[in-house]
Amino acid sequence: MHSELDELTAEFQQYFKVEHSIVINVAPKAGSLPSETDFMTAIPEPFLMAGNVGQLNLNALRSLQRLGELAEELANYLQLQAKKLDLLLHYVLQQQDDSQYRFRTLSYGGAGLSFISSRPFNALDVVEVKLFLAENAGAIFCYGQVLSCEEVEQSAAEFKISIVFKRIREEDRELLVRASLQQQARQLKLKAEQR
Repeated sequence: MHSELDELTAEFQQYFKVEHSIVINVAPKAGSLPSETDFMTAIPEPFLMAGNVGQLNLNALRSLQRLGELAEELANYLQLQAKKLDLLLHYVLQQQDDSQYRFRTLSYGGAGLSFISSRPFNALDVVEVKLFLAENAGAIFCYGQVLSCEEVEQSAAEFKISIVFKRIREEDRELLVRASLQQQARQLKLKAEQR
C-alpha cells in the first residue's frame, strides 16, 4: 500500500496547482479503477461536447492568424459567436452538477485537486470527478484516486481530501493546466494592483 501511495504522491506533484475555489462533484466509485476504454465510454456527452467546442474555437482562431489584418474583425465576430456557444454549453453543463456530491476546491492543477469534506474518504479509493471551470466555460469528467484524507485542525468534523487524476483525457489535462496558469496570472495581477 505504501508504494502505491508513494506513486500517487509523485503523480500529484507532477503539475503546478493553484489555490482557487471552483465547483466540483466527487462521487465514490465501488471497485477498482475503470479501464481506459470503460472510462472513455463513461464520459457524459456534455463533457465531450465542452472539450470539442473549446478545441474547435482554438483551431479556428489559429487559422485566422495567417490572414493578417483583415482577419481581426472576423476573429472578433467568431469570438462573440464562440462566447454565445460557451454560455449555452455552460448552462447544459450545470445540469450535470449533482448537489449531493458538490464540493469546492482548495486547489487544483493538471495532476489533481484538494477540497474540504464533512465526511472522510479512504486513501486509494476510486472516485468520479467532475470539474466545472466557470472562467473557461469548460468542464472536465475524470476518475481519480484518493491520495490523502486529513482532519482539519480547526474542526474535527472536516477533512482535507487530496485526489490524483488517474483517468483523464489529455486535452482535459491541458485545459486544467491552462486554467490553473490563467488563474495564477489573475491572482498575481490582483496582488500587483493592491500594492
